[in-house]
Amino acid sequence: MKFLMSRYGGHTVVIGQGKSSDKDLPEDQTIDNLLDNYAIEIIPNYFYISSYDALPNWMGAYQKLSSYQSPVKIGTLTHDFSEIMIQYSLVVTTDIYIAYHKWTNVYAVIIKTHGGNLKDVISDYVETYDYVLNVFIRRPNKDGELKEYPMDINRILYILFFKMGLTYQESIESFTPSKTFLGKLISQDFIENITTSLVGIDSEKDLKKLL
Repeated sequence: MKFLMSRYGGHTVVIGQGKSSDKDLPEDQTIDNLLDNYAIEIIPNYFYISSYDALPNWMGAYQKLSSYQSPVKIGTLTHDFSEIMIQYSLVVTTDIYIAYHKWTNVYAVIIKTHGGNLKDVISDYVETYDYVLNVFIRRPNKDGELKEYPMDINRILYILFFKMGLTYQESIESFTPSKTFLGKLISQDFIENITTSLVGIDSEKDLKKLL
């Protein structure tokens, strides 16, 4: 059930081609090749790969957060769960983490959606740490750490929430930053306005303006 959720490329299966999330990827799914030849440049020098579009073999669900390189919790999002088709609104909480992927300017964005009421819909739901977004930021200082670029945290979260489909009225109830050193860098303006910032953002063109 879990790999039919929209965070892994959609609900459908393409006969003879495996999951729909596999079919548009190149044969070489290494991070180097995908960043060079597949990633979307959303604004100059900001590239992303999302499992909501396609699922590289290094994305997916892990049982332990320690499977990732130097993960740091960014915050907790309370939002509508829109990743499977259900008849009514279901509010869930999702923890968000950022880790490195090979380099200090390439980020693995990991989410963990807690069961709660979700288990009433997916009885066999298992909470895992899901690698759903990769963001590469080309900077003059390749080794610069994320804490030196606090606005990049906001941009990464905007891209994540857009790919999660949280772009309609009241789809985001709240965002609570963590008490980690990265969570403390998130701007108060971002926190206060995130419930409405993405409303009506239904294309990458619109997202670019927000970033």
